[in-house]
Amino acid sequence: MPGVKGLHQESEDVSKPEWIRGHYFSALSLLLCSGKALFATPIVLKLHDGIETIGPNNALTLVDKMAVICVRFMTTGSYAILDAYYASAKILQPFRANGLHLISRVSISTVARARFDVTRGIRGRGRPRKWGSPIKLRELFAPLDQCHRAQVWLYGERQLVYYQPFQFHWDSAEALVLFVLVQLPNGKQIILLSSDTTLTGVQVIEAYGWRFKIEVSFRTLVHLLGGFDYRFWLQSMTKISHWPKNLVLADFDETFQAQVATKVEAFERFVNLNAIALGLLQVIALEQPNIVWTHFPRWFRTLPKHGLPSEQIVRIALQHLQPTVLSNCRPSLLLAKFLAAKFNPSEAREELPVVA
Repeated sequence: MPGVKGLHQESEDVSKPEWIRGHYFSALSLLLCSGKALFATPIVLKLHDGIETIGPNNALTLVDKMAVICVRFMTTGSYAILDAYYASAKILQPFRANGLHLISRVSISTVARARFDVTRGIRGRGRPRKWGSPIKLRELFAPLDQCHRAQVWLYGERQLVYYQPFQFHWDSAEALVLFVLVQLPNGKQIILLSSDTTLTGVQVIEAYGWRFKIEVSFRTLVHLLGGFDYRFWLQSMTKISHWPKNLVLADFDETFQAQVATKVEAFERFVNLNAIALGLLQVIALEQPNIVWTHFPRWFRTLPKHGLPSEQIVRIALQHLQPTVLSNCRPSLLLAKFLAAKFNPSEAREELPVVA
């Protein structure tokens, strides 16, 4: 399959291998909530690595491609909670230009800049100075008794955290960035970033804790729906090495390039169709929980703490209702015509309406 390459993954789980082979997808999800129930509903998934295309897009990095997705699909005033990999000026600058906000985590060795006040009437030689003195953020961590304390929701439970908010310059000499230095009771220290300086430290901490929901959505997409179980092979490709690198399209003819483009489109369509199905399950769980519980035919020993059904529970309830729904289906709906196409495709094709 084109686009497969060796990927490095960092995880505290020792059961995960450090290196794997696969496709690198970038994903943007919408956070949906009802009460204490939170779902990260995938909006779009794009294959962003493994193939070096021909044209101006070839110069875009993974961070640039994620910024393009966010700017395209997010509305003005929205907040993007991204991984620490995307905390950079390449994300912040287009976000500010389009009225978007970023909440992310930065490295513990991050260096910010203090404000610089220009003294009028004094001008030395050379280019005017824009930046203040550098500040190593890890040196600003104070003892716990000197920090603000708060009980926040992190990963589904209330936890005590200690935090210190600061506003410094980082990517731009004109715009300030809010840094929140967080210390957990176990001694772990992390630094969070927010481009919206009006937020409080507690709001930034809780918002970044919601990012874990996208990991849960990926797990559900993989194990419940088989969202990445595609096998679209390309026979014209030569056998790849054990740890393949990027596929350079410029080394092949136009016919092969067209075949690769078709396969990539098939990959993305398969994954995004499964993401749509996952989103439907999540919306039904949030909007119609009573109906789901009424038609749920099984018994689970453990149920979600928030009281709303999970995606698996909604799927089982829909499967239980499938014969009833199909039997009550009106003949005028397209479903009957699609089923008829399985038995006599030529006749069903003539009966299908033509939409211009």
